[in-house]
Amino acid sequence: MRYWGEHGEHMGSGGWIFMAFGMLVLLGLIVVLVMWVVSQQHKSGTRLSPPGMSAREALDHRLVSGEITPDQYDQLRNKLEPLPPSADAPAPSPPAATSG
Repeated sequence: MRYWGEHGEHMGSGGWIFMAFGMLVLLGLIVVLVMWVVSQQHKSGTRLSPPGMSAREALDHRLVSGEITPDQYDQLRNKLEPLPPSADAPAPSPPAATSG
């Protein structure tokens, strides 16, 4: 049987050092890649409003931060605020009381 080294070693001490160093570099690259992917998803993901913030406050915040244009703000604000009842339309009747 033929051996790689004189005493049957397949790799000298220098080879083990380079192999360990290479594994550390590879693991470091994987960690950096995962951190980069997570940060990119966080940047591109939708931001939730803080707890207790109303929809109107969140809309105001988006306008001030530049996420939406004033035209988009007006459209979204009109969707949030109910239209006042018109004079032509009859007022809604209250629900009938049920006896129990």
